[in-house]
Amino acid sequence: MQITLSSQQSKVLESLSKQGGYTSLTDAIDTALVLLADEVTDSASAESPDYLAWVEQTRLKIEAGVRAAERGDLLEVDDVLTQLRSKVEAARSTSA
Repeated sequence: MQITLSSQQSKVLESLSKQGGYTSLTDAIDTALVLLADEVTDSASAESPDYLAWVEQTRLKIEAGVRAAERGDLLEVDDVLTQLRSKVEAARSTSA
């Protein structure tokens, strides 16, 4: 399959590739597609009790993260990206 990207889409991917530390544009696109698939799956179950519980848990985690950041308790970006990439790889391996 061939996909033609607009110049704006190309710029976004190039920027993400450079800033996010992706090894290639393909890696950035793969990650974006996994995240999109997760979002679509989550939105399909937006009314389920499990989803609503997840939303509440996420809200609480964000609040805790904001409080930690205000105290100066921050994570290194490389560590966060490594964790996220590991989650994406785990999702890929379970869906294959």
